[in-house]
This record gives sequence, structure tokens and C-alpha cells, in this order.
Amino acid sequence: MNRVKVLSALAALAVGGALAANTAPASASPNFNVWFAVQNNDASASMIRTSGIPSGVSGLISPAAAVPPGGTDPASGHATFSLPYPGVGHSSSASLSYANASGLTSSCSYTIKVTENSATSFTLHFTTSDATRCSVPADASNGDGQFTTQTYILNWQT
Repeated sequence: MNRVKVLSALAALAVGGALAANTAPASASPNFNVWFAVQNNDASASMIRTSGIPSGVSGLISPAAAVPPGGTDPASGHATFSLPYPGVGHSSSASLSYANASGLTSSCSYTIKVTENSATSFTLHFTTSDATRCSVPADASNGDGQFTTQTYILNWQT
């Protein structure tokens, strides 16, 4: 009888360990991370963020302030989009909007989206409301959700 209990307990531990190994992301971090910045590519107009700072985003200029031509938000380094892993088959996103600081014209909205395809496959995808004026980087993929080997640049101009 004791053998049955011991074997049942060992089997339960093995199954639990296998499930944990198949559902836990490869990274030790409990969050995915994306480094990004918004670049003002306009030759003469300053830009300003017209949206609030979304959940999971840190490092942007706060409160929002005019960014001169050639400048970035944040002014140096990068901002970070970081949230808990969304779960296999799900995604998390953050949206930001920028416009001409003078008159709030030439608005562009950006979305940063991280999808957990499997426990070892993540996709980073950017969208923009105006690809002609406000370009975004191409998609990126990796095995741990840590998109921090470079700063992804979202471009704005009038």
C-alpha cells in the first residue's frame, strides 16, 4: 500500500514538473521587456506625446513635453514596455500617440504588441496609424520575450 502511495506521489510530481517545464517561459524574468524610443524625424517641427503613458510603459518624458527636431522621447536611452508574460496564444499591447507640438496636428498613433506563441517563442509587432510619415520597425522574434538587445525606434514627422 505504501508503494502505491509513493509511486502515485512520484508520478504526480513528474507530471507537475513536466507541465511547469512546458508552460514556463525560457527566461528567468517574470515579464517580457521591449526597449523603444520615439524619434522626431521632422526638420523643423517639435513633437509631443498626446496620449497618457500606458500600463507597463516606463521611461518616457513625464509630463509630456515638446521634443525638438532630431530629438527622442525619452531624451536619452530608451523607454521600456514590460508586463507579465501574456500566456501562450495571447498578447499584450501598449498604444502611444504623438503630434506636432504646435497645434497638435500631424498625429500618429503607435501600438507595440508582444505575442507569446509558445513557451519558447515570442513575437514583437509594431503598428502605426500612418506608415508614410510615421514608420515603425519590422517584426522581431525570440525565445524569451526579452527584446532588449537594441532600442526599437518609432519615427514621427509632419
